[in-house]
Amino acid sequence: MKTMPKLAHLTMFKDIVHCGSLHEAAKKLAISQPTLSRVLKELEMTVGARLLERSNRGVRLTAVGELFYRRIDAATNQLLNAFDELRGLSADGEKRLRVGMSVDPLLCYLPQVLEGFNRRYPHTRVTVVEDGPEGLLARLRNCELDLAVSSLNGAAGGADLAMQALKSERFSLYQGGDLTAAGQPPAEAKWVVPRSCSVGHAAIREIAERYTPHGQIVETDSFLATWCLVRQQGYIALLSDRVVAHYAPQLHLQKIPTHEIDISARFYVFTRHEPATPPLSAAFIHLLQAMQTV
Repeated sequence: MKTMPKLAHLTMFKDIVHCGSLHEAAKKLAISQPTLSRVLKELEMTVGARLLERSNRGVRLTAVGELFYRRIDAATNQLLNAFDELRGLSADGEKRLRVGMSVDPLLCYLPQVLEGFNRRYPHTRVTVVEDGPEGLLARLRNCELDLAVSSLNGAAGGADLAMQALKSERFSLYQGGDLTAAGQPPAEAKWVVPRSCSVGHAAIREIAERYTPHGQIVETDSFLATWCLVRQQGYIALLSDRVVAHYAPQLHLQKIPTHEIDISARFYVFTRHEPATPPLSAAFIHLLQAMQTV
């Protein structure tokens, strides 16, 4: 009797098919190409037939490979999904959901969604990680998160992840109301942006160079620090209009009128293709998407 292939080897085979080449699959999996070639050879020996045809342009499934892929696809998804759910259970049966967000959706969506989610799943522990787009997607690929919510900037490719459009937010320039002079920002203005802000880095740098060529850009570790600098020291920040209206009316932040600036950002929900989105993740995403009508 031939040895049954390992689950990890089956998922590697699927990665080769999805990536279209052993080289790209090896990069994605962070393993050497010879190691991946050895896995493929072992699978072909177990099946007793060639599964992939290789060429300079990549790989393609043979007739046996297509049948093999169809048979293992659903089975591996179900197994990985089961493992994912079991890992989400603590020793006392409490379920866990790991969510990653950049600072803008963290403030725009999280409080309202958590309130509804906790009512529906009172025995679930939600862990929230704040990071920029690149960090969130890296954690998601490494199975450190169940889902992530962020914008998709030019540096954060999500082609290997499942991606669903969430909502577009509008952003404006703000200063402390009692420190702001009328008109455009001063030539020596100071700009601030949280490190995890998925919108602000590129936008603020472009705007600052346009309006305040002699100014400076300061990065902070938190959104609270950003607000303190804006409110108390006259820094200019690019902030979500909805967040300012909801969280900071008492801070008397003042929007700077800039007719030439029209900034918005589309946020996305990212999940891994495999395993299939577990029930808790699906429920959380459903609540996020329901907010689009709010």
